[in-house]
Amino acid sequence: MRLEKVVEGCPETILLYWTDCYTRTFDASLVRFVRDRGSDVYVVLDRTVFHPKGGGQPSDRGVLSGSEWRFEVKKAMFFNRRVIHFGRLSDDEVIEEPVLGEIDWNWRYLMMKRHTGGHLLDHCLAKATGERVETTESWLGDPCYVGYKGKAPSEDGMRQAEELANDMISRRGSVALEEISYEELLLRAPDAPNIYRLPQLGSVRTVTIEGCSPIPCGGTHVKDITEIGRLSIKEVVQGETSFNVYYDVS
Repeated sequence: MRLEKVVEGCPETILLYWTDCYTRTFDASLVRFVRDRGSDVYVVLDRTVFHPKGGGQPSDRGVLSGSEWRFEVKKAMFFNRRVIHFGRLSDDEVIEEPVLGEIDWNWRYLMMKRHTGGHLLDHCLAKATGERVETTESWLGDPCYVGYKGKAPSEDGMRQAEELANDMISRRGSVALEEISYEELLLRAPDAPNIYRLPQLGSVRTVTIEGCSPIPCGGTHVKDITEIGRLSIKEVVQGETSFNVYYDVS
């Protein structure tokens, strides 16, 4: 089914994860329930904690439930500022109010740690090499990596970046979220690693690790980098014009 048909006429979804990444459960009003090809079901709510796939972050997964029904959310999708929850139901099952939601917290928290760790890696690579870094892509699923333009640093440079990241983690550092204008972002963080991949919107949500410059990002993050545990660089793969740094947290 075309997603534009699913969300047609629906109000914009209130993104609860946007302001509090630690919220695990929520209640919501049902906006739309669409059954397609038998067991495939699309659900739109007025608000949600489910982070849809986007910005290199995989979709949250979890459950929506009511007094007499339970719906496993296989994935959440974002279309025209609406979040669509997708899963399957048998023919005789129907979703109706009240709606309670709960995300798979273990999966979400891993994404939060990996996402914040990726931004920390950006900062530490730039500091270790003394050169600005520019990202090309990222993925927080398995395997987890960040892609960068140009030639990969030396093995020594990568080791220095990893050591710097873990030293910062051991000393703690708050992670702040805020919305600023695109013009202010250009003034405050002209060298943000992903700034050239951004759509020029009226406002931009930024993530700022203490001691680092703001990075525009719509994903979920930990409150303090000590929650990352340890960042480990697993492999560096050089391509023709860019390189991928595979990493993980523990």
